[in-house]
This record gives sequence, structure tokens and C-alpha cells, in this order.
Amino acid sequence: MIKLKDILLEGVMDTWTNIITKEIVKAFKSKKNFDKPYTIQFEDEEAYIDLSVEFLERPNLDYSHSIDGAVDPKGEDDHLSVSIEYNPSMFPKAMNNLVAEVFETVRHELEHVGQNNFYKLFVVQGDVYPSYEGYLTSNKEVPAYVKGFITRARKKKQSLEQVMDDWRQENKLNFDADPDADWSKIKNIWLTWAKANRDKLRKYD
Repeated sequence: MIKLKDILLEGVMDTWTNIITKEIVKAFKSKKNFDKPYTIQFEDEEAYIDLSVEFLERPNLDYSHSIDGAVDPKGEDDHLSVSIEYNPSMFPKAMNNLVAEVFETVRHELEHVGQNNFYKLFVVQGDVYPSYEGYLTSNKEVPAYVKGFITRARKKKQSLEQVMDDWRQENKLNFDADPDADWSKIKNIWLTWAKANRDKLRKYD
């Protein structure tokens, strides 16, 4: 049974995804790195975030951009870092794709912030990741990846499966490095989780 509080929490995380993404995109246009604190509150729980964003010009990239995000818990705060490498010659043409992927990255990382701070999003870490496939299908990463992909699918007006397949192609080198990673199995686990949580997510298509 899906509870109203679950839906409300998803709404809070989506709202903060929008706020943070808009600030990152605005800063990207001026190429100004920045640091900024945020506080996300839901009922009687709070998450304190220290956001650090950097833009790295890479004229020799064969593609328009690459985005890395990470959450590192430090004391009472979660340090959320976002690093964007970009080829200036491919902008502004690639701007729409970059914006959609920033939305995806921020929503993914905010899920980890939520797992660290909100009871309703807490999940057991599980075993140490034995492989790339094990990492992608771990208890913490499945909801983070799926919610990020759903956000990107909405922004690009694509199906969830298409976004997943695009992501697979974008991360081809990681799969090449671990040929035992079974993409069909990984995607099926993600889709199964999305369908099982579709009412709570409200926006699974």
C-alpha cells in the first residue's frame, strides 16, 4: 500500500532537484564554479547539504560533455559534488541534453542524501560491491539510478527504457572494462523496481 507521506517525500526531493539543477545550469552559462549549502526538510527530519560544482573546459573531448556526481557524508552534512567536463565547441547545441543529464545526476545524488537522512528512504547497504553489475543493482543504487532516469525521461520526453539504453551507451567503457556485466539483467532489475514503485513515483511512464 502506497502512503501519502511517501508521495509527499518524492515531491520534496523533486522540488529540490529542480532548484539545484536550475542553479547549476545558470552557473554553467557563466562557467563559474560555486559552493552553496542547502537544507532539505521533511516532517521532523532534515538533511544538510554542502554543494560543490565545478566546470572543466575540455576542447579535445569527442563528445559534448560528461557529468560526475557524488555524495560524501561528512559529520552532520552531506557533501554533494558535481563536476561537468565540456567541449565548448559543441555548445549551445548540446545544451538541452546537458540540462536533462544534470537533472538526472542531481536527482540520483539527492536519493543518496535521502537514504542517509530520511527514515522513509533508508536502505540497508548490503555487501561490498563484487563487480560493476553488483554496484548497479545494489540496494542503494537501484532507486537512485531509476529515479534519476525517470527525471531525465520526463525532461527529454523519452521512454524510461530509451533513457536507460542511452545511458548504457554513454557508459560503454565501464561495461567494456567488465564484460561479465549483464546489461539485460541490470536493466530488467531497474525496470522491475520502477514498476513495483510506480504509484509512489507517480511519473513512471
